[in-house]
Amino acid sequence: MPRILDGDASPRTKTNFSHRALADAIISNPRATHLELSKLFGYSPTWISTVTNSDAFRVYLEERKAEIVDPVMRLTIEDRYRAMACRSVEVLMEKLHAPASVISDELALKAAALGATVLKTAAPVPVAPPESSIDRLADRLVALQQGMQGVTFRRTDVIDASPA
Repeated sequence: MPRILDGDASPRTKTNFSHRALADAIISNPRATHLELSKLFGYSPTWISTVTNSDAFRVYLEERKAEIVDPVMRLTIEDRYRAMACRSVEVLMEKLHAPASVISDELALKAAALGATVLKTAAPVPVAPPESSIDRLADRLVALQQGMQGVTFRRTDVIDASPA
């Protein structure tokens, strides 16, 4: 592997870049900054940002996460959070059954905010999938094609300039 010098003149080894390598680096360290990733792969942080924000990479990253993260472990974590949320609601309800004079204003306001949040998310609004750059390009090409309908192109004569 080629050796690279950082700004501090300390040599380091450049990692070969691929979407898989970048995705694995992000999955193994989700808090890695673009600067850290750029040092790992030997590219600028701007270039890393461009790659990580591309539609193709984001789709690949989600697929890679699904391959790596154990579904059983994911369900176990979700079950634990669900159980924690249910227990928290039970404790909150016990506290709210006390006389109103005993319940602090802060607790009452937070319970009201939590209830409003749950009610608002209970009926999810359908969200349109994010529009990819390919979709936008296709729409632009269709619009261009429709704008060209009815246009007549003149036929030009072609002159053969090859030696006889």
